[in-house]
Amino acid sequence: MKRVLALVLVGLFALVVMSGCSSKTASGGYKDGTYKAEQPDFDDHGWKGQIEVTVKDGKIASVTYNEVNKDGQLKRDDQQYAENMKAKVNITPKEAYEKLEQQLVEKQDPAKVDAVTGATHTSETFKELATEALKNAK
Repeated sequence: MKRVLALVLVGLFALVVMSGCSSKTASGGYKDGTYKAEQPDFDDHGWKGQIEVTVKDGKIASVTYNEVNKDGQLKRDDQQYAENMKAKVNITPKEAYEKLEQQLVEKQDPAKVDAVTGATHTSETFKELATEALKNAK
């Protein structure tokens, strides 16, 4: 009888310990708030990625991603850059950003966001910054 009781107690203890180790992310919950991340340096083309993720009711509700240059100009608004990129890879920065933002809201996990064709580097930066911003939301 003591042996059965001891096994039951060990089992319950293990269950409590395991449930205490689960992360909020695994259950789908983040802490509500607005979280930001930014690349520390400008890239070889003079741009630096920035992200703002808003969490509401434990879920990613909105995402804003952009890249900024040393003059404070946003790549999303740079018409010349957009025209050149569209001609080369058939997508603009604004279109790529919107696809990435939408995916993160839908999938709720930066690791599950797929790269956007024609914007592979931007996709990688987006995922890295989203992950960084959401570290504070766990």
